[in-house]
Amino acid sequence: MKVDGKIGIGQAIMVMMLTIGITNHVTVIPLLLSKAGRDAWLSVLLAGIPFSLWVYLLFVINRRIKQQALYEWLQQRTGNIVSHLLLTPIMICLYLMALTNLIDTQTWTTVNYLPRTPEWVTAFALMGLCVLAAIGGMTSVGITAGILLPVVVLLGFFIAFGNIPKKDYSLLLPLFQNGIRPLLLGMLYVGGGITELFLLLLLQHHVRKPLRLVHYFVMLGITLLLTLSPLTGAIAEFGPVESARQRFPAFEQWRLLTIGKDIENMEFFSIFQWLSGAFIRITICLLLLGELLTIQTRKQRKYTILFLGGSMIAFTSLPFSDMQFISFLTHVYYPLYFVIMIIVTLALILISLRKPSKQEGIGHDP
Repeated sequence: MKVDGKIGIGQAIMVMMLTIGITNHVTVIPLLLSKAGRDAWLSVLLAGIPFSLWVYLLFVINRRIKQQALYEWLQQRTGNIVSHLLLTPIMICLYLMALTNLIDTQTWTTVNYLPRTPEWVTAFALMGLCVLAAIGGMTSVGITAGILLPVVVLLGFFIAFGNIPKKDYSLLLPLFQNGIRPLLLGMLYVGGGITELFLLLLLQHHVRKPLRLVHYFVMLGITLLLTLSPLTGAIAEFGPVESARQRFPAFEQWRLLTIGKDIENMEFFSIFQWLSGAFIRITICLLLLGELLTIQTRKQRKYTILFLGGSMIAFTSLPFSDMQFISFLTHVYYPLYFVIMIIVTLALILISLRKPSKQEGIGHDP
C-alpha cells in the first residue's frame, strides 16, 4: 500500500457511500414520505434524469481542475474575493451536514437504546472520535471506510432480504392520488441528497488517479439506490401512512426482522450501520472544513478542527425540540443546500470554461 497521504478511487467511493448513505437512509426518507407519500419512490427514480446532467457538469469541472485542490484552483482563476464568495457557502453547507447528522444521531440514540444517558455525552463521544480521525488525515479515513463499508453493506442485504416475507409491494400503487405536486416536492428532497455528490470535487485532490465520468455516474446510481431500497421497503412493510408517521422508517424495519421462531430483536445491528455512516460523514466534513479554511500549519488545523467539533456539541445542547429540527430540515436546510449547490456548480462551470490568462496558466505550472 502506498503511503502518500492519498486514497484510491475505490476507497473514495467507499467514503462517499458511507457519507451519503447515512443521510439518504436517515434524513431524506422521512421528509420524502411526509411530502410525497406513496409517490416518494417514483420521485427518486425521476430525480435521476435531471441530475444526470448535473453530475456531468461536476465531471466537467473535475476534469478542468486536474486534481488540484478546489480552493487553490479557484484562487488562481478568480482571486481572493470571488473564491471566498464561492467557498463560504460551501463551508456553511459542510458545517450543517455534520451538525444535522450529529443531532439526528443524538436523537436516535436517546430514543432507541440510551434513554437515560445525557445527550451531550453521546455527542461528545462521537465527536471525539471524529475529531481524532479528521486530524489523522484522509488516508486513515479511507482505510476505516474500507473496513466498515463491507459490513454495512452485508447488513443492508441481510435486512432487505430477511424481511421479504413481511413486504407487500402492492402498497407502492396506485400513484398520483393527490396529483403531481407531491411527486415534484419529493424530487426536491431527493435532489438535496444527490447534490451531496459535490463532495467528490472537494475530495478529488486526495485521490491518486483522476476520477472519470463513469465514477460520477456510478455514485449517482448508488445514491439513488441507497434512497430507493429502504424507501420502498418502508412502504411495503408499513404502508405509506404509517411509514410517513415514523421518525426513522429505514431503521424501524430492523424491529420486524426475525430468524425462525426463536431469534428476534436484532435491531442492534442497525447501531453499527448508523454509527459507521455518522462517523465517516462527520469526519469528512471536519477534514474538508479544515482544508477550505486554508490554515497552513498542522497545529493550527488541529485546533481549528477541535473548535469546530466543540461548537457542534454546543449547538446540540441548545433548547430545541425534534419537531423544530424536522421543520428546519424541511423548510431551510434541504431547500437551501439544494439551491446553493446548483448555483455554485453553475458558477464553477462558467469559471472553468473561461480561457485562463497567461498569468493564470503560469500559476498551474510546477
